[in-house]
Amino acid sequence: MRILIVGLFICPLFPGLSKAQQVPLSVGFGIQDITPETAVKNWVTGKPYTRVNDPLHTRVLVISDGLTKSAIVSLDLVDAGESATDEIRKAVGKELGIAGNHILVAATHNHSAPWAPAYKPGYRGKENDTWWAVRFTPAQNNHPPFKRWMDKLLKSVVAAAKAANDHLEPATLWIGKADISAFANNRRPVTPQWGVLRDSAPKGYNYKHPAYNPDVITGGSNYGPMDRTMSIVSFRNAGGQNIASMFHMSVHSVSIYPYSEEISADWPAEAIRQIEQQLGGNALFLQGAAGDINPWRRGREAVNEMGLGVAGRAKGAFDLSVQLNTDSVRVKKAAAALPLDKTGKERTGLELVPAEVQVFSIGPLAIVTLPGEPLTDMGVAIRKRSPFPHTLVLGYANGNGVHYVAPPGEKAKGGYEMGPGTVGTDDAGLILIETAVRLLNETVRLPK
Repeated sequence: MRILIVGLFICPLFPGLSKAQQVPLSVGFGIQDITPETAVKNWVTGKPYTRVNDPLHTRVLVISDGLTKSAIVSLDLVDAGESATDEIRKAVGKELGIAGNHILVAATHNHSAPWAPAYKPGYRGKENDTWWAVRFTPAQNNHPPFKRWMDKLLKSVVAAAKAANDHLEPATLWIGKADISAFANNRRPVTPQWGVLRDSAPKGYNYKHPAYNPDVITGGSNYGPMDRTMSIVSFRNAGGQNIASMFHMSVHSVSIYPYSEEISADWPAEAIRQIEQQLGGNALFLQGAAGDINPWRRGREAVNEMGLGVAGRAKGAFDLSVQLNTDSVRVKKAAAALPLDKTGKERTGLELVPAEVQVFSIGPLAIVTLPGEPLTDMGVAIRKRSPFPHTLVLGYANGNGVHYVAPPGEKAKGGYEMGPGTVGTDDAGLILIETAVRLLNETVRLPK
């Protein structure tokens, strides 16, 4: 197999510092509403949303090491497509003077919201809007409510970034970790290929069945892999109070979905609300490699239960966090070419689709972004080979890649994720893994 890397972009390097030397950090946080009008069509039903259950937001964290600024942009949307990522980087970069390479754009993968708009064509060949966004409704770029939302989204992200930049204050960096396995399950169980005579599960048994028990696996199957770790990264002021926190875990944002046709930010929004109450300061959610991970319960009540439960874990991890050594904020990114399967070639007219991997690091902490929907083992493979003690692998960031993506061998197991859910060949995941590991190793060697 030949691994294809089409380009490498290296952000400006910082003056060398010893590992023991602390670099003072400053952080600021901004938040703005990005809720569309209900007249925008629901990508699942093809009809307008019925009402707003709770608003959608963009949250922006700006980090400065005294020489260079970087920004992490979170969107309560399904994805952060290539076109939207590019427009956000240009708009925020122009407003704040931040290099586009130093801006990370990630979605919470919230299904009760639109997909990020495609502002301009050409990022994915002849495919403009992603297949899911136009599966049940035509492209909405010329639909007046959607056009107004496209404009609102960019302006709101810029306003949030400006607010974050205007409120920079000195901060120390902390990290804590907790077990959230009680709130998640792998939806791709390993089904036995032989030996089962009879299955006692009722017909149509799944999470919608009235007898569904999320704590029991059926069909004689074995549980698939799951990352049980939630990391809570906090920035604290001189008095020890929390300024802002980022919590990272790998669970689909689909508790209220598909039980509601309303606009909602789902369980991450409730978790953020509870975390801010318990920890103080502001919070944002970084979605991990959640392509095969669902919430342990579904429905409206599960939103509140999950929010409260996750916040409780976050508080415990926050209280027992460790302070990290801080050095310059180092950022690198690479563009990889991912080989497409037959469906991908037909949709895009391309043989290879461009995909971005980005690494942010401060001291022993690294954040790695992957495009599209990485399965659990993508994150596991990268963390195992990372030179950083703390490595957070994000999905749904800086583009869509081949959508669902996994290490080689998963396509042979079938299932929705590796069937209609992906447009990549079996090698696409390996290319992203190797690109991420290479960037991590190059980043850790940069002058501190």
